[in-house]
Amino acid sequence: STLLDDVSSQSSATVDSEEERRSALEKSMYVLKELIETEKLYVSDLGLIVEGYMATMATRGIPEDMRGKDKIVFGNIHQIFDWHKDYFLGELEKCVADPTRLAELFIKHERRLHMYVVYCQNKPKSEHIVSEYIDTYFEELKQQLGHRLQLNDLLIKPVQRIMKYQLLLKDFLKYYTKAGMDTGPLEKAVEVMCFVPKRCNDMMNVGRLQGFEGKITAQGKLLQQDTFTVSEQDSGFLSRAKERRVFLFEQ
Repeated sequence: STLLDDVSSQSSATVDSEEERRSALEKSMYVLKELIETEKLYVSDLGLIVEGYMATMATRGIPEDMRGKDKIVFGNIHQIFDWHKDYFLGELEKCVADPTRLAELFIKHERRLHMYVVYCQNKPKSEHIVSEYIDTYFEELKQQLGHRLQLNDLLIKPVQRIMKYQLLLKDFLKYYTKAGMDTGPLEKAVEVMCFVPKRCNDMMNVGRLQGFEGKITAQGKLLQQDTFTVSEQDSGFLSRAKERRVFLFEQ
């Protein structure tokens, strides 16, 4: 009887762990679906910029004092929009039938995602121009297009999206691990999607640098950056501490 009890408790433990695995797998699919649904919303938001603002400005022309600035406002957002709309969204949808494709999708396109680094480096310049026209020209366009969000709220979307992937992938990885699945490629994908936003953030800070004589992009890779407090000794007295941001480049 004791033997039978042992066997039945073992089999019920197996059933429990099977149940847990199944539940974890189900949760991982919820995360995947959230990734796809939010991707659709993201593509639609980018469309408001490319097919809304950019298309209208191209057909109607822009104010004289804005000539040349329009390219800085939008940076390479058209490239980002086209890639997500024509390729990436469809590839994410294919992962529902085969979730093992998900990790590879992010790993494979690490170089392609560098377009976000380019976008982020331009972002501070874009913000500066947008702020000049946000209550006038861009407000007028927003009204004409019938948009709810202002242009600056739309232009921040790529920055928010590139930061969001790592959170969704980490969630997916958590449930995939609990489900006892092979997580090697997923761990690599999480690594990639933590590295890309970090580069984006670095380059946004670099984009805020002013008064640098020379070409900032020719300085090679940004290796490290940090804020230091600097005081100078002047006639025996220490001056008040000033904050300085220091960037260390490869070159």
